[in-house]
Amino acid sequence: MLTRILALSATLVLVGCANVCPDDMVLDRQRSKETRVAFCVSHKDASRALWIEHYPSQKQRKQVCPFVGGRPGGVYQAWHTGGAKFLEGRYENGLKTGRWTQWSPDGSKVGDGEYRDGQLIQGAPVGTSANCESVVW
Repeated sequence: MLTRILALSATLVLVGCANVCPDDMVLDRQRSKETRVAFCVSHKDASRALWIEHYPSQKQRKQVCPFVGGRPGGVYQAWHTGGAKFLEGRYENGLKTGRWTQWSPDGSKVGDGEYRDGQLIQGAPVGTSANCESVVW
């Protein structure tokens, strides 16, 4: 147990800040320092996790992919380099579902689309840059 705690502490130092993960999660592993990818796992439910990518500046989040049971599940969010929200949508059972919305860097809405079982059923094909499906958990 002490070895695991020391390993996590060392990883947090590499990440550069202790608050990479939400309070209810712990940093599991960091795959790439260059792109600042962190994997966070829930304290209470190990099937819940987040894949968090930061821009190379290492301060601004680029995107957050939620996972449930090793598949994308939950609210996906992405941001422009300046910090404004870029994209938001939801995954269920590994597929895009519901309304996905995209914004410009100035905060104005670019478009939205409605998805069911991963397929666009209405509106614009926003969310094409969301790549949670390609993350190997």
